[in-house]
Amino acid sequence: MSADKAPAEKLPLAVRKNVRDEWDNKKGDLESQISTLLGTPWTFDINPLAIYPYAEEGSYGHHSLGECIAAYMNGFIYHLQKFLDTYGQEGKAELNSVCRATHAITFAASTTVNYCGCDIESGMLRILFHPNNLGSNLDSVAEDIAKVVSSAPQPAGAPPLSFTARHSIKSDYDSQIGPILENAIKVLQNPALKFEVGFDDLGRMLKNGEGARDDWESNLGTFARQYYESFVDSLISEKFGEDELLREGLAECVPNGSVRLRIVENLQKETYNEVVLEDGDLVLQTTPQYWGTNINDVASNLMSIL
Repeated sequence: MSADKAPAEKLPLAVRKNVRDEWDNKKGDLESQISTLLGTPWTFDINPLAIYPYAEEGSYGHHSLGECIAAYMNGFIYHLQKFLDTYGQEGKAELNSVCRATHAITFAASTTVNYCGCDIESGMLRILFHPNNLGSNLDSVAEDIAKVVSSAPQPAGAPPLSFTARHSIKSDYDSQIGPILENAIKVLQNPALKFEVGFDDLGRMLKNGEGARDDWESNLGTFARQYYESFVDSLISEKFGEDELLREGLAECVPNGSVRLRIVENLQKETYNEVVLEDGDLVLQTTPQYWGTNINDVASNLMSIL
């Protein structure tokens, strides 16, 4: 929640000079740096008069308010660069999208942070400081920007999965699943074999399911890939690659050649996960509560269902 001190009517002369020299004269360059990083114009919407009442007498913000504000924004730029180094064009597009209303950055007091942080409210990126801690630990001001971007309200028509989940799918599943599928095709000698994951459905079940782990968005792609890795490991351990009869039996039971991954509310047996046959597909399944638990066992009952 926001703090509610009234803005100062006027700043002391020395403070006004510091704001002019250390903030007003540098604001344009900082805006230019952010705009260059994000590929579109961004601006600051900051009122030093609204910040000054939170500066304790004798503190950094009290005697050097302009320098203090600039230091927060420099800290933001540092963490923005790290965010873009990790998430690239995808992260840039996402941040521009969730802040589509303004492409502006403001600075405000909030009791939702211990020292400082950031959030996105009504399409505006807010750099936050605790009302009792202006100027403290400001280098960490936007270290959680990836989480903030992922949890920001989405525009109409946006993908149902969060930015974090989509990034996990792209980096941990899409970019790595190819060799795993190729290995499964080689073992089963079935070039028509395919892996099918309904990630939107997985996300819906994990978001709404009882007992789902808090970090499911960041591991969505990783765990999905690992379920398929476990499936292939089971094929190898059961020697499907060496036994034509086993390969024929699996092909007869899975005429569609599709291996699906899904989350259900309840499993057919009391276990963490299982593999079942359904409508010509082979289905690897688990529950929200056990997503990511004992992945290596997901196809342990494969032979018993063929």
